[in-house]
Amino acid sequence: MKLFIAVVLACLAAVQAREIGYQSIIPLREAPRNSRIVNGFPATLGQFPYQVFLLGQTGGGNLACGGSLISAEWVLTAAHCQVGVSQFTVRAGTININQGTVRTSNLIVIHPNYNPSNLNNDIGLIRLSEPMPLGGNIQVVALPEANLAETFFGRESTVSGFGRISDSIAGISTTLNFVHLRIISNIDCMGTYGSATIIDSTVCAVGRDASNQGTCNGDSGGPLTVTENGQSVQIGVVSFVAAVGCEAGLPSGYVRTTHFRNWIREQSGV
Repeated sequence: MKLFIAVVLACLAAVQAREIGYQSIIPLREAPRNSRIVNGFPATLGQFPYQVFLLGQTGGGNLACGGSLISAEWVLTAAHCQVGVSQFTVRAGTININQGTVRTSNLIVIHPNYNPSNLNNDIGLIRLSEPMPLGGNIQVVALPEANLAETFFGRESTVSGFGRISDSIAGISTTLNFVHLRIISNIDCMGTYGSATIIDSTVCAVGRDASNQGTCNGDSGGPLTVTENGQSVQIGVVSFVAAVGCEAGLPSGYVRTTHFRNWIREQSGV
C-alpha cells in the first residue's frame, strides 16, 4: 500500500485523498514571494508567446498562477486559480513576471462542475478588460477540436510556467521555464491517485528525460502542449501534483482540453 501523505502549504490547502492508499494531491497555485518548473530549462523570449502570468487579488492577499492566451481577449487557466479572486492582473509577451504587456480582468468564469475536493473539471476562463496586442512575442495558442477518444498517450509534450523550481526552494520563479514530458495512460495514473481524481477529462504526464521533472506550485493554469503541423496545440491545463512533492517522480495532472472544447467555445466564442 502506498504511503498517504498530507501536506499543508502557506496559502494553499492540501486536498485530502478520498481513497486510502492513494497519494493526496495539491493544486498548484501559490502566493508569490521574492523569488519553476522543477528541473526544467529557462525559456527564451518569444518561445512561448501564448504564456501569461496571472496575479490574482483575493481578500487575503495575492496569488500567482499561469494561463494561456486563446484570443486577444480571453485567457484559459485552472478553476482553482480563480476561487476567491476578485480581479486578475495579466502579463503577456514576457519571460519575467515583472515585465510585459499588462491587462486586467473584467470577467472570471469558473467551470460550473469544478470540484475542489478532487480537482475534477479544474478549468476556467478570464476575459480581459482590453484586448492584448497580438503580434511578435504575444500570440494565441491553438486549441484542439473536441475529441473524447483522443488520449495523446505516449506523446511528447511541453509544459511552461513561472512556478517553483524545486521542493527545497520557497517561492515562485521570476522567470519563465519549461520542461518536456511524456503523456501516460489514465489507468497508470489511477494507480497513483485513484479513480475519483483521474477521470476521462484528466491527462497525466511524467518527465521525458528524468522522473523528477514536472510542474510545481505557481505553474497552475499554464499550458501543456504538443506540436502538430509545426504549431503548439494546448492539450492540457496544469492542475495538480502529488502532495508528497513536486520532485517525487510521480505524475502531474492536467485538465484535458479536448473534453472542454465546446464549453470554451460557448463561453468565449473561441
